[in-house]
Amino acid sequence: MRSDVQGLRAVAVLLVVVAHLGVDAVSGGYLGVDVFFVISGFLITGLLLRARERPDAPGLGGALVDFYARRARRILPAATVVLVATCGISALVLPVVRVGEILTDAWWSALFAANIRFALVETDYFAEGRPVSPLQHYWSLSVEEQFYLVWPVLLLVVAGLSLRRRRDPVTAVQHVLTVLVLASLAWSAWATYASPDTAYFSTLTRGWQLGAGALLAVVLHRRTTVGRRPGVLAVLGLLLVVASALVLTPASPVPGVVALPAVAGTVLLLLAGAQPGGERTWVARGLSVRPMQVVGDWSYSIYLWHFPVIIVARSHLGGLSPAAAVVCVVVIGVLSGLTYHLVEQPFRRRGSRWDLARWAVPMYPAAVAVLALGVLASQTWLDHRVDSTRSNPAVAPADYADADLSRDPVRALVQASVLAAEDGRPIPGRLVPGLLDIRRDTASLGECDYRSGTRQLCAEGDPDAERTIVLAGDSHARAWSPAVRALGERLGYRVHTLAYTGCPTNAAIRLDPETGRHWEACEDFVEFTQQTVRDLRPDLVLVSNAPLAPVEDVDSGEVVTKGEGREAYAAAVDRGLEVALAELAESAGRVVLLANTPKLPREQAVCLSRADDLGDCLLSPERGPRKLQRGFMDVAAGLGLETVDAEKWFCERRRCPSVVGSFVTMRDSEHMTTAYSVHLADALAQELRLEADRPGEERS
Repeated sequence: MRSDVQGLRAVAVLLVVVAHLGVDAVSGGYLGVDVFFVISGFLITGLLLRARERPDAPGLGGALVDFYARRARRILPAATVVLVATCGISALVLPVVRVGEILTDAWWSALFAANIRFALVETDYFAEGRPVSPLQHYWSLSVEEQFYLVWPVLLLVVAGLSLRRRRDPVTAVQHVLTVLVLASLAWSAWATYASPDTAYFSTLTRGWQLGAGALLAVVLHRRTTVGRRPGVLAVLGLLLVVASALVLTPASPVPGVVALPAVAGTVLLLLAGAQPGGERTWVARGLSVRPMQVVGDWSYSIYLWHFPVIIVARSHLGGLSPAAAVVCVVVIGVLSGLTYHLVEQPFRRRGSRWDLARWAVPMYPAAVAVLALGVLASQTWLDHRVDSTRSNPAVAPADYADADLSRDPVRALVQASVLAAEDGRPIPGRLVPGLLDIRRDTASLGECDYRSGTRQLCAEGDPDAERTIVLAGDSHARAWSPAVRALGERLGYRVHTLAYTGCPTNAAIRLDPETGRHWEACEDFVEFTQQTVRDLRPDLVLVSNAPLAPVEDVDSGEVVTKGEGREAYAAAVDRGLEVALAELAESAGRVVLLANTPKLPREQAVCLSRADDLGDCLLSPERGPRKLQRGFMDVAAGLGLETVDAEKWFCERRRCPSVVGSFVTMRDSEHMTTAYSVHLADALAQELRLEADRPGEERS
């Protein structure tokens, strides 16, 4: 192994670690992953080319078995150890609501599909604001393995076909690889613009980085000298890599063209070291010093361990002080050194039993089996943590019969739950929903999930009823849908839920949260909502929106953000709501605004996972969203429309219990759980003065 390459690995992993520790001066240090990709493509392709030309080279099948056996020995042992350890420590110290997701992340990582998993999470509206998974860094490992599932086969097939046609196989590989690199780069540039969250984790958008290193290996395989003055190439390459790490930020559109300088710099550094005299440049000598060689040797283990250590410590401690960051660095170093010597090296050492393909290939199912045992042990401990409160009773209004509780049973239960929290009552057992499942507790829209692009209508509640309710809005409307469906079924209303997550029913269209540009899909859906109401002419339209930003002012078309001043944003979003409500009112019997579901400063489930009693999780709604929601109510009242202030069903005098009776009211910081939504159906019907379709009789 070239010493300068090992040193370059050290640079890459140190950039990543420093960036993840939160050192602002190296905010683009995540580009160390891009550097790793180039190095990996260079080394693996060079190895494949040299292996193919050995006199004793095996056939296509044998070559592939040998290659994947080497990858298994290199990747699986350390990766499995870190996965199992992360599952275990997470089950011990992190909130139970997070651990179930981490165990799922572990399975995706073991299947080398972590990049797919985290792309889905990044584009999940309901995952916004959640802490980062301690296994998120496995996405890059998945990208590499997906690339190497295809690339060796393609290389050997292209080389074999060229030999049959009596053409130079290396030249053919170079031509094919050049086309693939350019195609991947073009796709990366477009996808990063169109869908940056998914592009970041995609193998197709990252392939050009691995391919750039592979292409350099092919070129060097054909020519022993490419260019001159290795010292100049090395300095230029190092400057490009370092400048990228210093200039780029987490908001930079990576992996598009902005990643080109770092990739080009890595290629130049690898090229410089391959030239005659390249090992004597001051850059190569600096990369070859002993400490850099040790870090380079340990780089894989360092990369695996650094993220779980940092994320778990940050979550457990509530942040990382400078002293805690230093402790994290020490822990990372110790764990990495032990893993390198006790796990990596024994499996990679030549002459060991693992050096034989027949032993190395079965390592994958063995690794999955070991992970399964680790996940089972973690889940068992997790269940034990949850079961420890199972015998605790739920809160009931009867517990506070001497208090002056409301005659409304729903409000009385909220008031009793506030008193229980103030008394420090234990957290009830058998919470609804359970903490382990709460993040999956999103109200279903069935075939009418309009994010999929469908424009069909789904009749729910009482589908055969003559009276109609339309529920419109964003994710807040979606959270109300179980309640509205339930009251429709009980009272004889056909219910249509026109909810698009992240897209309020407001003429001031929100910008696309992923791209920051005009959100055409949202604009189309708002118009679809208005047209549907015109067609249905429902008896009642319920509207529920969150105050989301930035938006396009309905009159000027200018983009307005909360950062420009809350008053300016409130004026723009209020004006947009006024236009939307007025248009709805022209076609509906009644229009009612469902407003002021509280936005809490913490997730109730996370708080309950760590709390000693209910008092630890008695929260207050955030002032900003509350003020904006009350502004929405003023807009509706100004149009002569009705409003429902939902805060009374969650809080009493701005004190919001995390458990009402046995219900956890919120699945995250601002969306109702489905069970609590159904619980509010009768209260909502009474607030809206809805009656059964036949006087004095409700449908069963």
